[in-house]
Amino acid sequence: MNKIHKYILLSSVIIINALSLSGCWDERELDELAVPFIRGYDYANEEEKMQPDDKYLISAGFPVFYEDTAEKYHVDITSGSLDGEGINNRNTHFGEQIIQGQLQIVMLGEELIRNENIMELTDILSRNPVVKGAIQMAVSAGRAADMLKAPVKHYPNPGIYLQVLLENIRRTNFLPTSSLFEINRHIVSNHTAPLLPYIVHKEGNIMFAGSCLLHDGKSMVHLNMEETEIAVLLRGIRGRGMITFDVMEDNKVIDQVTFEGKNRRKVKVKKDGDRYIFNILIKLSGRLFERKKNEPVIDNKDFVKLSQKSLEDLIRKRAEDFVAKVQKEYGFDALELGMEIKAHSREKMAEEDIDRIIQDSEINVEVKVQIENAGGKI
Repeated sequence: MNKIHKYILLSSVIIINALSLSGCWDERELDELAVPFIRGYDYANEEEKMQPDDKYLISAGFPVFYEDTAEKYHVDITSGSLDGEGINNRNTHFGEQIIQGQLQIVMLGEELIRNENIMELTDILSRNPVVKGAIQMAVSAGRAADMLKAPVKHYPNPGIYLQVLLENIRRTNFLPTSSLFEINRHIVSNHTAPLLPYIVHKEGNIMFAGSCLLHDGKSMVHLNMEETEIAVLLRGIRGRGMITFDVMEDNKVIDQVTFEGKNRRKVKVKKDGDRYIFNILIKLSGRLFERKKNEPVIDNKDFVKLSQKSLEDLIRKRAEDFVAKVQKEYGFDALELGMEIKAHSREKMAEEDIDRIIQDSEINVEVKVQIENAGGKI
């Protein structure tokens, strides 16, 4: 056999092997699959239980891949005491194979959050090998099942809409997001209350309406939009957003501007005897996005400095008020200081120890604003 015949034979073998390996051995038609973009958890009412002992009402939103259907999105609702039991109950009336690894968002009903230790759910989910730790968690005003069925404009279904909203919110606002992994880390490792987005359906729109602090996973404190913004800055949750404020000079309002920029936090910890002292530095850097008065900034050389100081004073006042509320009313770590305490002390601490330190410590806040660009026409 000459060289040419050997090359032809070898090439034929390679081509045959390549063709056989490229086949899809576990092929499934799209019509046979169910991809749950979003899942919701609520308390199950008596009339909603498939079994007497069922605790949760588990709703799941699926895109529909069949062509000749009136609806391209379906919300299936079942009950169960565990997530697997809910899936098993769903299989009795839902024929498609459920692809759990494609789950993107988990919505938690407000009633469930207020009365249930959420760690029971997050622990079960996090130990499921097919569930990603990066899935986003949020709290729904009212029932999560109702939120999953809420109509949205310009999007195929609420699951896709919420996925886009949560993915982009920290690029446009000083608002929080929280993944399954982050919630477990805060509660279990750092003894810090997770900060979850609070979502409402209002006037035909699904939108942010603040956030929720989950102390020990057992109780919920709702924060409005202003408190949420300050909590994000104090906790050092990186984001980019806008803040509109009055520019002050000699205790008088001389203008109104909007700042656009990003944030970061630096914390210094020290001890005075048994008492902890925290110095939290909030840094904001960005530009003046707009100005109410139609006057060039160049005509007032001190305007940028006045704007920086006015924003620093505003954020510091709001931050100090929120810190006082955390220490006097909440009594737990809502500032994400648990990790700083543990790193400083190097001692094993329980949640009660972290809560006591937060209540008794001295917490100081400093704000530095750097306006890097005011624009030529503002």
